[in-house]
Amino acid sequence: GAPRARVRVRNPRAGRAHRRGVVPQKAGAMGDEEAAFIAATQDTLGKLISKPKMTDKYLKKPPFRFLHDIVMEVTRTTTFGQGLFSTEESDASKLSEKAAKVEFLNKAISLVAFATGEKLDVQANKIVAGLEPDKTNAWLQKLSHAASTCAGPKSDEAVQRVLSGETAAPAKKEKKAKDKKEEAPPAEAPPAGEGGDAAAAEAEEKKKKDEARRKKRDEEKKRKAAEEAAAAGGEAPPPAEDPAAGGAADEEAAKKAKKEEERKKREEDKKKREERKKKEADKEAAAAEEARKQAEA
Repeated sequence: GAPRARVRVRNPRAGRAHRRGVVPQKAGAMGDEEAAFIAATQDTLGKLISKPKMTDKYLKKPPFRFLHDIVMEVTRTTTFGQGLFSTEESDASKLSEKAAKVEFLNKAISLVAFATGEKLDVQANKIVAGLEPDKTNAWLQKLSHAASTCAGPKSDEAVQRVLSGETAAPAKKEKKAKDKKEEAPPAEAPPAGEGGDAAAAEAEEKKKKDEARRKKRDEEKKRKAAEEAAAAGGEAPPPAEDPAAGGAADEEAAKKAKKEEERKKREEDKKKREERKKKEADKEAAAAEEARKQAEA
């Protein structure tokens, strides 16, 4: 019945680390740099809008929904960026695809860059992947500054630039791919003298431009045909939207026009059948009347 002696087992590695003055950091604890950029965002954007809350948890690795809510709330509170996003883009639940999220963030980043006239070191695809939270926070701080100083004409001008297709997104990958393409010799025909590579690159560029022009003409023809069909059906043509949504709108208009044509055709056929029946009935009635008159005579 004697009480057992308590034996304390130490981790020898932890003991050595403490003796060297190296204290292991707790899981989830913030470093000085991380704490600094989070505090800077809280002191700027956190004072501009009341929701969503600028918590350490979300600012440490900002998720897309959190950033979407911030952009929408900044516009609602300050009118900065008003008119930039479509109804669908304004609803985060409809932006489930990665490409749609990247497109939304590229527009928001370009808006801030054009309004302030500054080049921003942040990439939408890295934000979506949860990378470089320090750069994401730096952009949020610039968003707060732009919303506080550029609402009005500067914001409207920036919105128009983005809607017209301009972007502040870096095109590093495209440039590298283009350089590699130009460096590689033609696969089939050997270069004709010193100007062989240049001629091949020029021919490739011309081919791309011709293809782009052809696609544009085809899209314009489809759009006009859809508008004419919709007008013939007594419906107003669909409103012009951004280029990405144009194809879908044309297809929808064409479907509606086709349905309207089918409906009209059915009505015409029905009308013709009724006229034929009426003629036959009149003919039979006339024949019966004639027979009656002859019988009386």
